[in-house]
Amino acid sequence: MAMDYLTKESEEVRQAFSSLDRTALVLRQAAENYSPSIQSKRYLTGEEVCEYLHISPRTLQTLRDTRQITYTAVSDRVFLYPETEIREVLQRNSREAVFD
Repeated sequence: MAMDYLTKESEEVRQAFSSLDRTALVLRQAAENYSPSIQSKRYLTGEEVCEYLHISPRTLQTLRDTRQITYTAVSDRVFLYPETEIREVLQRNSREAVFD
């Protein structure tokens, strides 16, 4: 009785890895494109805003405390930030470079 072994070259293994690769790609794309949506507005988490603006969580808290950035308080520690408002803050505060 001959025994068949699964190897990296086996058709079953190649198909399984191909399926896993496709699944991983779909999950990555879903994660990259996911933002909570409320009334057709996209909201970002604090972590996403910090990454987007290249700021620390403490700086984000200061922006929130001084009302320089719009947010929605979901609870005492959970805040969501409307993406359009974040972009507007960037536009409003942009300065042109001056070259001498």
